[in-house]
Amino acid sequence: MLTTAALACFCPCELSAAVSEAANSARNAAQEYGSAVRNCDLVWALDNMYPPLRRTLADRLASRDPKQEASNARRIMGIERESDEAARVRMQQADRALVEQYRKMGEQMKAQGFVVERYSVGTPYSEYVVAHSTGMVRPVLKDRTGATRADALQADADRSRIVVLPITLVVRVPAASGRMQRMERRSYIYAIRDEVVSGVNMRGTELNRWYFVDSNTQVNTLRTYFPNLPLDIAVPPTGDRLLP
Repeated sequence: MLTTAALACFCPCELSAAVSEAANSARNAAQEYGSAVRNCDLVWALDNMYPPLRRTLADRLASRDPKQEASNARRIMGIERESDEAARVRMQQADRALVEQYRKMGEQMKAQGFVVERYSVGTPYSEYVVAHSTGMVRPVLKDRTGATRADALQADADRSRIVVLPITLVVRVPAASGRMQRMERRSYIYAIRDEVVSGVNMRGTELNRWYFVDSNTQVNTLRTYFPNLPLDIAVPPTGDRLLP
């Protein structure tokens, strides 16, 4: 029977036992993300979303158009072919529509009186170093305190890092009575950065730049970009409570 340590040698992802320098970097970058949230600047949040997810959301929005849905079906069936230029134009149009949707959402929040009084980012809760599914992994290293190191992957393998950051918001929202209600919300965001990408980077990311994904995004969606993300990814407790 393989021991836990032996299994870890073949695991493409590792959870850091202690807060790493990279995780602290993610937390610092998330402070600026919090400033955008406080200002209801959803376009800024979109511009700092992990690019592959942004493209996915743009495609989903475009597919709601019956004409676009029919065109997609014809391409999938091989009835209709699309040139590279036509594909580029289509993706640009879809992205512009997504930006407009986020801009309107932010304006609606402000018009309704939605106010973020406080946005704080807690100590990184968990951290994962994700390698390419076919990448080799070195034996997991231990430091002098016995803590597992999350950087035990080959330096030349494709590598991304995901940090789960707890967040606490205090907001004022319009209640059914017409009065403003204060509420505390405990949630989390994913900070993601690509650290090593071999060959052509088709993800559209800047290496070592932190991007953010909110907790409304299902973990299974993240696994479409990181197939070897663990099934039991550790996230902090969440919940809302009313404040006086």
